[in-house]
Amino acid sequence: TIMSYDAIQGSLDVSLPRHQKPSFLAVGYMVLLGDTVRGIFFPTLWPLVSSFGGTRAAQGVVVAAFSMGRVLVSPSYGAYSTKHGYRKILVFAHCLICLGALLYTRVWNVPSLVCAQLVLGFGCGTLGVTRAYFAESVPRDQRTVWLGRVTAAQYCGLTCTSFLGSLLARTGERLEKDASLAWLNISPLTCSAYAVLLMALVALGLLQSPNFYDFVPADRSTSSTVAREDGVSTEDDRAHFRLVVVGLVLNIITKGSIGCYETLGVSYAQANLKMDGPTVGYYVAACGVLGVAFLLSFKQLGRLFDDVELILYGIGVMVLSCLLMVRKFSEDIVGDDDHDVDAFAAWLTAIVGMYGVGYPIGHTAVIGWFSKAMKSRPQGMLMGLFASAGSVARIVFPICSGVASDLWGPDVVFACLAALLGTTLVILVVKRRAFREAIA
Repeated sequence: TIMSYDAIQGSLDVSLPRHQKPSFLAVGYMVLLGDTVRGIFFPTLWPLVSSFGGTRAAQGVVVAAFSMGRVLVSPSYGAYSTKHGYRKILVFAHCLICLGALLYTRVWNVPSLVCAQLVLGFGCGTLGVTRAYFAESVPRDQRTVWLGRVTAAQYCGLTCTSFLGSLLARTGERLEKDASLAWLNISPLTCSAYAVLLMALVALGLLQSPNFYDFVPADRSTSSTVAREDGVSTEDDRAHFRLVVVGLVLNIITKGSIGCYETLGVSYAQANLKMDGPTVGYYVAACGVLGVAFLLSFKQLGRLFDDVELILYGIGVMVLSCLLMVRKFSEDIVGDDDHDVDAFAAWLTAIVGMYGVGYPIGHTAVIGWFSKAMKSRPQGMLMGLFASAGSVARIVFPICSGVASDLWGPDVVFACLAALLGTTLVILVVKRRAFREAIA
């Protein structure tokens, strides 16, 4: 049977036992740090690459190195946390963040910067671990709410900390003139790395606190695992495999779409609307704040809609956002009778829809649905695989969209994205009953 709205509403008591609250805050801080490592370097990354004589292509390699580091380690981190608990792997990962930050302060060319980014990616490959920590700690029907809060921290780190990076760059300008600090190699381009180092050290302190609640998920699941030889488990495994594939595909499509927006949405504003980089960043950050507000409201959204409906509405908004970036469509919708398009209004509406509403709601609901569909299975390996799939999408989709944009123009890219998301939406509508049954 499918959970009724009354049952869902009654289950959304998301209060925690007192002994878990410090641990939840600590792990939430680590989620924030994981994407702060990416967001805080945005304002200074291109100046640093260009100071070494690097090109935009070199910058793409530098950015991809971080995501590649995450891809390579996320499943193994998740599997380790399932068998041995969370504290050890989180300590190891944050030690790598410290190492990566120190390497970042000493980079001297593009290859050394790629190396630093790769090590930082290894350290930040804990998203599957942290999501699993929350998913394993709360009842199954509360996972979407808590994963929404986790994603809010992640989204805040990615979209809002560029302001902090800009402030630290100005601080670096002052500290660079202090001869007594010359041995630290502080500059406007490396000051953010010291902030990351300090934040990682704080995370290590939190992990060593006696108030941090650690546990081994494998010990919990052992008692509920019954070996069967009647063939039923094989069918269950097949059903489980199908659910895993569906969840990964939804994750790749939504993650890839936001990756294309990060690649082409900013360059579109700079090329067609003559906006400078910082101004575009302010608009994106403001949309990020709106997205965080929606993510923190998942408890209230859960009382109005179930997970499948949230996925549908989120992807629906993403489709409209992509269509608004297609000039022919925006001319028909936004333009007046003479087809005099207000290009800025179309662009702003599109990024608000994507960054502020569609992606944060739709993708977070996908995470919640995936976690619930896995039922009582250990979450570490599965969430690690989920995170790796998302990182792969953030590498492949932007590269493909950049090549396609050079060949055929951005309109074709956004039209294809709209078609891909639209097809996904139609399939979800047709199969929505099966999606609901998977998490019943």
